[in-house]
Amino acid sequence: MDKVCVCCHESFPQHPAVRKQRYCSKPVCQKERKKQWQRRKLNTDSAYRENQADAKRAWRAKNGSYWREYRAKHPAYVERNREKQRERNHKRPRKRDLAAVPVIAKMDALTPRNIILSGRYRLVPLATDGIAKMDALVVEIGIVSSGSALASPAGP
Repeated sequence: MDKVCVCCHESFPQHPAVRKQRYCSKPVCQKERKKQWQRRKLNTDSAYRENQADAKRAWRAKNGSYWREYRAKHPAYVERNREKQRERNHKRPRKRDLAAVPVIAKMDALTPRNIILSGRYRLVPLATDGIAKMDALVVEIGIVSSGSALASPAGP
């Protein structure tokens, strides 16, 4: 019995072992099937999402200079990216008193060295009109002194 592929909309013979087959065997359709599966999995499975984040973190740790090298070898990519960013900046509404250069936060903006001393800190979110990528968070870090009410132990 033939079915219609949800990707390319062409009919294909259904594999007898796959009762709910929705995609044909073309590589582009299989790639789309995998992409849809991954999207659903990321939205519904927190363990899968954490494993993917860990894998990406490990890859970035091993390949820290990848994007720097890629941009050096592909100047057309760099120029296109700059132009697209200018377009996004132009479309974004600006406040009159904040007409200066916009703040753009990137997920790899932190330096690898630890510049914060160990201790107890208070994190206060700051309002910004910049662009934040993924899960970036802009905070003010203030040391809480031992005499402060916030410095009392949180435990029993």
